[in-house]
Amino acid sequence: MRHFDFVKNPMKTSNFIDRHVGARLRFLRQSKGVSPDVLSRMLAISAGRLDDLEEGRERISADLMRVLSRVLRAPPSAFFDGFSVTAAGLVRLTDDDAGAADDEERLLRDFARIRDHETRQLVLTLVSSYAAFEGMAKG
Repeated sequence: MRHFDFVKNPMKTSNFIDRHVGARLRFLRQSKGVSPDVLSRMLAISAGRLDDLEEGRERISADLMRVLSRVLRAPPSAFFDGFSVTAAGLVRLTDDDAGAADDEERLLRDFARIRDHETRQLVLTLVSSYAAFEGMAKG
């Protein structure tokens, strides 16, 4: 097994970005069906350290994020979903916006698994029709 010598980044206090990135790590790991034990073994780190990373108690280094991206087959930007870059800097979206982004990601992932063309078209029609109906109801 290959050993990765990642620098540990312990923090006295975590910030909202570290907690968000850690939560995204957990979401990505779970959405790929990877258990904490399997991922920690793949990274050659302890399960406790993985928990610290997922809870935002330890900052994820750029090198570790590169490896996590490869292992979880997700771009580094996936760890920052739910944030927006504005003139004021990095701003966390509201929980509703972040939840919608997670829902969108899940919808796209599940939609891609539908192989039957007619079923895919039915799903597209359903979503489009509902969105148009909701738009009329609010407008």
